Amino acid sequence: MSKKLKKGDMVVMHTCLEAKLNEGRVWKCADDEFNPTSPAVFLEGFSGHFAVEFLQKVDVPVIESEMDLYNEIQRLKQELRFSNKKNEQYLNEWKKAEIQANRQTEQLADVTIELKNLQRSLLMEAGK
Repeated sequence: MSKKLKKGDMVVMHTCLEAKLNEGRVWKCADDEFNPTSPAVFLEGFSGHFAVEFLQKVDVPVIESEMDLYNEIQRLKQELRFSNKKNEQYLNEWKKAEIQANRQTEQLADVTIELKNLQRSLLMEAGK
């Protein structure tokens, strides 16, 4: 986050286990952000402090009716679904890259074994 969180700011959690457990929940910062090396903040209703890197500040409009509240909740849920979909895409790309890396490692191991076998053969022939 570029700007530090302040007491009273409204935030949502993202890309962590707590975000999945609290999907759609808007939290209120109980105090200002602290700890410059590993920024964190206390949230109202959350036990302990929370890493700022997993928080996104949100602008919460003034809710005048239950319908406004319902619409705002639906909007936030949609944003979270979109964010989760993007994270799934990145995870899938990472899994593909990992599979390719594993295949390349296996191929390298096969080539190494072939080279060792050739080396043994050459040494055996040279020893005759």
